Amino acid sequence: MEQFRDWANRRSHLPLAVKGHTFVYKGDNVIAVDGGKFLYEEALELVRQLNSKNPFDQWGAGISIAERNGVLRLVVLGLIAVIVVIVILLARR
Repeated sequence: MEQFRDWANRRSHLPLAVKGHTFVYKGDNVIAVDGGKFLYEEALELVRQLNSKNPFDQWGAGISIAERNGVLRLVVLGLIAVIVVIVILLARR
């Protein structure tokens, strides 16, 4: 957490890696995490969750990041498509 605060206070344009996720300072209190935009306070909470020993906190942070950068939407649409195909195949029998 302290390393993240130092990095953000310096307003460095170099990315910061935290548990496999890339944090990039975009300015105006906005930090991009794997392409999704977060406010400083939200990014700080993500760092806390990612560094937590609780796997549910880590999982929640990953879901938040996926939701903000659009990956979660694609996963849900893919699952819906698979379910529709399965229903159509079962209905034809």
